[in-house]
Amino acid sequence: MEAIGNINNESFSVDLKHALIWVARALDYVGVDDIHHNHRVGYISYECAKLLNWDVKKQEFCFLAGLIHDCGVSQTEEHTKLVSKFKPDDPSIHCIHGYNALKKCNILAQFSNIVRHHHTAWDILEGIHLSPFEKDIAALIFIADRLDVLRARHLDNEHSDLITLKKRSIAEQLRQYKGTLFRPDYIEAMSELTNRDGFWFSMEPENIEAIPLSFTHLDWLQQDLTIDNLVELGTFIAGIVDAKSPFTYQHSIKVAELCKFLATRLKLPAKTTEQLYVAGLVHDIGKLRTPDEILHKQGSLTKEEYTRIRRHTIDTEIALKMVFPGSKIGEWATNHHERIDGSGYPNNKRGNELDLPSRIIAIVDVFQALSQDRPYRSRLSKEEIVEIMYPMVKRNELDKDVYHCLEAHLEQCYQLSTDLSMNAI
Repeated sequence: MEAIGNINNESFSVDLKHALIWVARALDYVGVDDIHHNHRVGYISYECAKLLNWDVKKQEFCFLAGLIHDCGVSQTEEHTKLVSKFKPDDPSIHCIHGYNALKKCNILAQFSNIVRHHHTAWDILEGIHLSPFEKDIAALIFIADRLDVLRARHLDNEHSDLITLKKRSIAEQLRQYKGTLFRPDYIEAMSELTNRDGFWFSMEPENIEAIPLSFTHLDWLQQDLTIDNLVELGTFIAGIVDAKSPFTYQHSIKVAELCKFLATRLKLPAKTTEQLYVAGLVHDIGKLRTPDEILHKQGSLTKEEYTRIRRHTIDTEIALKMVFPGSKIGEWATNHHERIDGSGYPNNKRGNELDLPSRIIAIVDVFQALSQDRPYRSRLSKEEIVEIMYPMVKRNELDKDVYHCLEAHLEQCYQLSTDLSMNAI
């Protein structure tokens, strides 16, 4: 069996600021080509909060709420509907989904009520029982969200700098909803803000991602995440990824559980096993950027469609790189389609380039996918899976020792992979 190198001794530290940027990147992938909506809403809200002279803690919190406001959106079609109309049909669906997901994640639960009401019209929100803090931010996120929709509509494929030529028209459209959709004093502040060219020219993802790095007033934001926190956050992201397609429901969760099961039986160090579990949770983050029609396709993929699928590993790597500097978690997640003989992707790694955790996640991903219903077939039996995977081992695509461990516990692994009510082992 391949040595696991120094993974047991690596330092493990994740900054929550970077983690929330990671969440925003993952959510923005849902837009496929219309990306960075969550980034811009966070930026717009933050700039308006400063203009409103909110205290610094509230400004910082508002920015972060904007970054993750659309966490209830998993499918590209749903995202398109929300940004294609100024007043979309029934936007509360994704608000409720986001609320429910956030409530299950302790470190993000404080954003749940804001996300639940970020599409609630001001003339209704006024009468809802929320804290003044939550009500203020929810109302600001709403107008920021709709401002970004107007921005996209007015640009209409023109260069982004030219939006400054449309700023008066945008302000006039917002003003039509003063006191109904939007809070009156926010309309005045937003009108002043949108009149500044610098406001529009600074609306770039690189600039936006740098903003929270200087935040110092939120005490909870300064702490490094524990492994338990990271598992919560990874589970939150996995839920968004797995909701993108009914055919991959709980795939990420099951990959994580199977990775933990095999790593434990292969006697990997506890720390490595925990980190591999997190890698399993987030390994398919890049699929948020894969068009729904490709993921849901019932027939064979064309060469062009398969190419679109293959890039999800690189999108995963990009999303995770900043969160785990110097850590193996992002690397293991990215390696889940690599093969020992060099026939995998995205980097055609082979042999000693793939450590034991990478080999575990590669085998687990294949096994779990085969035991899951897909658009083009029903889930396979244990015997059918063995008939497919054993030749892959013989061809030196998959690690033989990891495979033999899986085969020795085939009944348990199959049950874990197919029983949606089971918890992690």
